[in-house]
Amino acid sequence: MIYLEDNPLKGPCLYRRSPWCFFGAATDEERAEQRLWQRSLNDADDLDFEADGDVYIDPDVSFGHGRFQIGNQSYVAAGCQVGGDLSLGSKCSLNANAVARGKITIGNGVRIATGAQILGFNHGHDDLEKLIYQQPVTSKGICIGDDVWIGANAVILDGVKIGSHAIVAAGAIVTHHVPDWAIVGGNPAKVIRDRRQPQPPRCGDWTSFQAKVQDEMPELLRAHLSTEGPEDLPGEGLRVRPWCDAVELAALADGSVPGFSKEELIRTLQSFQDPVTRLVKGPYGEGSDWSENLTWFAHRLEDRHSAYMVMATGYALECLGAKLAHPVAVARDLKGNDLFEHLDGLLWKDRAWGAGAWVDHYASSLAFNIHHHGDDHRIEDLFGWLNLHADPTTGMWGHPTKEQGWLQPVHGFYRLTRGSYAQFEVPLPYPERSIDTTLVYSQDLKQVHPKNTTACHILDIIHPLWLCLQQTDHRRGEAEKVAKRWLDITISRWVEKRGLSFRTQAGHQPNLQGTEMWLSIAWLCADILKINDPKGWKPMGVHRLEPMIHSRRSL
Repeated sequence: MIYLEDNPLKGPCLYRRSPWCFFGAATDEERAEQRLWQRSLNDADDLDFEADGDVYIDPDVSFGHGRFQIGNQSYVAAGCQVGGDLSLGSKCSLNANAVARGKITIGNGVRIATGAQILGFNHGHDDLEKLIYQQPVTSKGICIGDDVWIGANAVILDGVKIGSHAIVAAGAIVTHHVPDWAIVGGNPAKVIRDRRQPQPPRCGDWTSFQAKVQDEMPELLRAHLSTEGPEDLPGEGLRVRPWCDAVELAALADGSVPGFSKEELIRTLQSFQDPVTRLVKGPYGEGSDWSENLTWFAHRLEDRHSAYMVMATGYALECLGAKLAHPVAVARDLKGNDLFEHLDGLLWKDRAWGAGAWVDHYASSLAFNIHHHGDDHRIEDLFGWLNLHADPTTGMWGHPTKEQGWLQPVHGFYRLTRGSYAQFEVPLPYPERSIDTTLVYSQDLKQVHPKNTTACHILDIIHPLWLCLQQTDHRRGEAEKVAKRWLDITISRWVEKRGLSFRTQAGHQPNLQGTEMWLSIAWLCADILKINDPKGWKPMGVHRLEPMIHSRRSL
């Protein structure tokens, strides 16, 4: 062994600064002394030492017998122990008190932190009649790729291969091979994630954003209020949906809409329900002779705007601890063969979005009737038909089209499952295949390009992934990548005290609908990434996450 006391360098010019500074800061005299020290290593009888280029070996390194090869611009710091058959590539470092002993091959650009131990040998222990130290030492060898970081006090045991670009966390005990690009940690070390996947946002970032939303919500709502009520955009005029959006957004903070009492909000929302059709005026045709034109359509929920509004109003009333004044007639009356006939007649082949929306309206109204009005409607009719008609190869209802690809089925899946499977807590028939199809659609930049898409397009991706992941971990890593991307985008688009625009395209103003939908998207993304704080806010109203009917059964 060669120790410090054997070192011929005793003079005052011995290099004692940080070893990583040697290549740029050492004086000529200090370099000369380093070369002298390395020549003494060359002359040692029990060490085959080879330095390829400019290297630094601290005089306080202990060497065992064997072979040591070190590449250009690599260094070994004070207190290290080196022995056996070690090959260290270029631009590598063994930091203070690290151990590298046994048969070890290390690539280029590898950083080995303080106290790490790389042990390319093992004691035999099979012969119970001999003391362990008397039994043979074996060496399978350790191989470490390029661009690897071994954390402080990590231990790598014999026979292990560490892939290139990997990170071994501080204190990890590595007993099995580590793949390229992996981050591993623990005892025994396990893969935490692939470095090529985006790192989930820190809980603190998401928590800070949630707090910011709550703090700014009262002023945000005031910016969208006229003297008569909420407006989606200032000056746009009164419609039903902004009332619902305002109530749902207020529920994320203290629950109050500035200028209106809880009782006033309940009376206003309940007044929107037509006593004849039992529906609510849609957001686009308030000026027409609505009741006369919709009496027939109400029997089958055929006017999608008014059907959506009865659903949105009902969910908004839920936020206030209230309910629709009347049960929804069509959800009470349409059942059995009449329901099957109507479902069969929907345009599933090429208009699955609209077909799924009808199921959303019907199922939500059914939930309101059961939960608030004591309806004993058989839900087996609806879910029996849905389970029978789900495609086992795609997990969808409906088919892709040449013009729009998977847009219609995926959007239809969201609308259909939001009001039915999610609200009644019924398991999805094919969650793995639904994830496969949704992930395919999530890559369709014609529909979901970050700079030119809408909250509808992204919510209809994120909610299906979230819902399916309640049943399976199938392709969770890819779903998390999608969630991370859209959570970051949502947070970055927030306009202080104004919220978010429905469209991501530049030039669009923040509005109530966009703010409510994008905040729902953000929460779902955070939940997929498992960074939600149970004490934080979560979506309320039409995008509620808790089932309304706890059936807890498979139909």
